[in-house]
Amino acid sequence: MEKSIFGIRLFIGAVAIRHGYDSNCKKTELLAINDTDLYHLKLVRFYKRIGFRVVHEVTGSSLGDLGHMLVWGGVGTRMDANVEDLMIKWCTRFKNQRTSSS
Repeated sequence: MEKSIFGIRLFIGAVAIRHGYDSNCKKTELLAINDTDLYHLKLVRFYKRIGFRVVHEVTGSSLGDLGHMLVWGGVGTRMDANVEDLMIKWCTRFKNQRTSSS
């Protein structure tokens, strides 16, 4: 695999999104974990740029947050995205850019 500015983590995420698409999933979910305020803000901004939208702030201060905390293992910002929209927006980033020389 060639080096990428995106790194292996984004590649693994792209593979997971493709698997969801191939499995007919309509929605993808994540938690932008809130370890520190600065890093959390950067994560939320990054995921919004990719195509996710904020659906819930998991603070741990309500009984309703218990399910989110059990599933995601912490507090932060719950975000969703449409799988097909992500595929349309980002699939060209992961295509092979080399031209075949035959």
